[in-house]
Amino acid sequence: MLSDLITSLSANPYFGAGAGLIGIGTALAVFRRTSQYGLIFFRRQFMITLEVPNNDISYSWLLQWISHQLRDSSRHLSARTTLIKNDDPSSRIQASYTFVPSVGTHYFRYQGKFI
Repeated sequence: MLSDLITSLSANPYFGAGAGLIGIGTALAVFRRTSQYGLIFFRRQFMITLEVPNNDISYSWLLQWISHQLRDSSRHLSARTTLIKNDDPSSRIQASYTFVPSVGTHYFRYQGKFI
């Protein structure tokens, strides 16, 4: 009885196609879950996360250093303008600007490590 059922189902092309789709869907779900765990493992073992508040004294130094590291690869930049005023009212105000990484997450390599 059971063997007849298995034989008839294996001969049915619709059942075979459905079983194949279930197998492909299961394989894709397992691959997706495995890749998610792999990415979490990679981030925990091989990446460094650094958060520096903008009121910290080292914030501007860090922005200049990161902009130097990303000078050829970054396409997401902000302009920072610095004004220098002299006490003499007749003197001109000097302005300089630099391009620094914009707000957001930036990835780069430094000495073989991802930051």
